[in-house]
Amino acid sequence: MLILYITYVDFGPTQSGAATRPQKMYRAFLDEGHEVRLLAVSQNRDHRKLRREAVRELYAWLEDHTPDLCYIESPVYPILWEFDRKLIRDIRARGIPCGYFTRDCYDRFPEMFPPRTDLAGRIKDAWLRRQRRLTEKTLMCLSVAYFPVMEMAQFYPYPDKRALPPAGEDHVADSRPEPRRLVYVGGILNQYGGELLLRAFQLLNRDGEEYRLTLVCREKEWRQIPEELKGADWLELHHTSGEGLIPLLSAASAGLIIGLNDYWNYTIPIKVFEYMGYGLPVVYIKNGPLDRFMEQYSMGVGADRTPESYAEAIRTLLADEARWNEYRQNAVSALRDGNLWVHRVRQLVRELTEETR
Repeated sequence: MLILYITYVDFGPTQSGAATRPQKMYRAFLDEGHEVRLLAVSQNRDHRKLRREAVRELYAWLEDHTPDLCYIESPVYPILWEFDRKLIRDIRARGIPCGYFTRDCYDRFPEMFPPRTDLAGRIKDAWLRRQRRLTEKTLMCLSVAYFPVMEMAQFYPYPDKRALPPAGEDHVADSRPEPRRLVYVGGILNQYGGELLLRAFQLLNRDGEEYRLTLVCREKEWRQIPEELKGADWLELHHTSGEGLIPLLSAASAGLIIGLNDYWNYTIPIKVFEYMGYGLPVVYIKNGPLDRFMEQYSMGVGADRTPESYAEAIRTLLADEARWNEYRQNAVSALRDGNLWVHRVRQLVRELTEETR
């Protein structure tokens, strides 16, 4: 099958979920044997000319090719340039089934992610709001609008809305878990709960028991953590991504998910599926989508938004080896039975080709 795949990031070393997912989906399309015409140029202002030229080349390609379907991975921002929005309208006008994945809904939570107050910031926010309205108007022509979880879909008016969660890769054979070593990969600022995580490990280790934390985060975020929470013997700090995560995830006996604001009730982190790829049971802060996912597969322990509750959830998981083994096997089964990237590609192809039957 010939797939037209449009993204708004440059393909290269991945630094975040925003860059990871488009590349994983691309690889899964190829692994499934599809032919892919890829548009992957950043929509950042300094790449605008390159992006416009890439779109112009795609129009020329469309004169001689008719893809079976088009799949679009959204940018972090709305679609910024009119020539990109016009491209989507023109693709649909050619009768090509088109699916669009919406990554996040931060703009629906201004109380958590407040607008900028300086003049330049207010001007930029007003411009982004306009681009968001134009993007949503354009996307009304979609065949299917996809979201990480259906809770997020309620914020958008599109006629056909479906879930297309993140997925994982199978690295279970590489896993060599060390007892009581846990790993966290991601943001550690206040909205994520980095201080909660570190204080939970202080509680776990205060009586001489050894619970070790492998913490992977951005260096600039680590600098904002209070000094009193740094330098513990049980803490191993890394600033890495991509291939650098493999030995760290391989050595863990459980993966950790945090997140303290209500935005997390409307998404599911990609790192959950990365942990599953190594057969890791998960300790997580409770929210609606993640609770249901964990209950569906029985592969983790939930905690409230306090260090005490989170510490107790870790202790509960690791105190019972039989339970830990059960959760580990459940995570592996969940991954292989329906949560690999190729499963997401199969879903897309099935649902988007329904329109042409």
